[in-house]
Amino acid sequence: MKINALLVALIFTLAAQTAHAQRTLPPSLRPYAENWTYTLVKSLHRAGYDMPTMPATPISANGVSPRNTLQLDSTKTFYAYNLNFPGDSLPLFRTIYQYPAPKVKIEINYQYENNGWLTLNRSTLISDDQERLVEVTAEAFDPLSQSFNPDSRLEIFPHGDSPELVDSVFTYGWDTTIQDWTRLFSIKNVFDDQDRLLENISQVDYLGTPVIFRDVYYYDANGDNHLIENFAIMDGFEFHGGRTNIVYVDHRPIEVEVLVSNDGVNFLPDSRTNYAYHLSGLIRKQMNFEWDAEKDNYRLNQTIDYFYSPDQRLVGKETAFMPLNAHEERERVSYVYIDDENLSVEWLHLWDDDLFDWVLDSKKFYYYNGLVPVRPAPSPALALQVTPNPTTGAVQFTFVNEADIKVFDLTGQMVQSRLLQPGQRLDMSALPAGEDRYRDSSVYAYAGRTSVG
Repeated sequence: MKINALLVALIFTLAAQTAHAQRTLPPSLRPYAENWTYTLVKSLHRAGYDMPTMPATPISANGVSPRNTLQLDSTKTFYAYNLNFPGDSLPLFRTIYQYPAPKVKIEINYQYENNGWLTLNRSTLISDDQERLVEVTAEAFDPLSQSFNPDSRLEIFPHGDSPELVDSVFTYGWDTTIQDWTRLFSIKNVFDDQDRLLENISQVDYLGTPVIFRDVYYYDANGDNHLIENFAIMDGFEFHGGRTNIVYVDHRPIEVEVLVSNDGVNFLPDSRTNYAYHLSGLIRKQMNFEWDAEKDNYRLNQTIDYFYSPDQRLVGKETAFMPLNAHEERERVSYVYIDDENLSVEWLHLWDDDLFDWVLDSKKFYYYNGLVPVRPAPSPALALQVTPNPTTGAVQFTFVNEADIKVFDLTGQMVQSRLLQPGQRLDMSALPAGEDRYRDSSVYAYAGRTSVG
């Protein structure tokens, strides 16, 4: 039986599946994730899947109605810190959350361009009575028609009363030709009487050709999933394409090795991941390796170090990327919380080899409404105190919330507009020169919009 060359190539790139609580796509499906739309990948990520193109975040709740006392209202991301002077930044992304009905949450994403927020996409999330996510419908915004168009849809069928396990997942993409949903792929899981995953069967449509994958899970005497065998079924022929070997210590995986085959008989190394843990059981370090055929050995290509607070809450992670024949790159993400497990600020620092220090790249702020999903009324426009004044450089404003600052000249013409956080300064050095043009009586800064926190 002739094996499709594309199928063999895809199987050759199988990624590892580990036995963590975080849901993971079946190994055979992971190579396809790089070609899925952003909205589909994000929908699966919301459902708890650790996507190859979108790693898991410390946010654990995926349901519509959080169990804590705060309700997420919006997030805003700022970047380009210290671009012109210390504390300076530019807005980048914003997400607004709405709760129109019980068990329903709407998420709208924006990007800041040309002094305004441009709408990107909208997702509607539906949960069941146990706060488990069961459906996500994503829509992409069309700037020409100023409307949302269907993009992708995700259906999740939970396994019994389990908060994590699922029996099946169906994904759909919107076909503009037939104006209807078409199935992209599906996953069906099979469990034993101990709710251990025994097998999952995935079907994906590739260029009109259905491809079926079967991943079989084996457990050792300690009950740990030590082996995953990967098969592909095409034209009635089953091809053994790879396997994943997992080594445990105290029921924690310390090594995951992926082997691939192009003939179903001989298996060659492809990738390996090693884990180290704190005495508490929390993961401390992750090391990812790729097989170097020329050196006939593994090559380290990424490390991730995790940091925790005394109460075992994740407060940061540092990632080092080691691409082949390129300089190493490092990034550090720090998390600040409010009211137990609710994220308040997320910091991203990048390592600068020239400065030999970490440089702030972006901040993501989380705003909450409490129990009542009602957005606060916007604050009225107010004249703000400006210091120093007059000035030809940076000025400081007095306000307590995020504000849209607008500067006008004596003729009433707006000469500058910026969205600032409390404590940030506005650079006036680029404004045109003119005697007495920016004296105290003629400079008006208005905070016409405040944050929704």
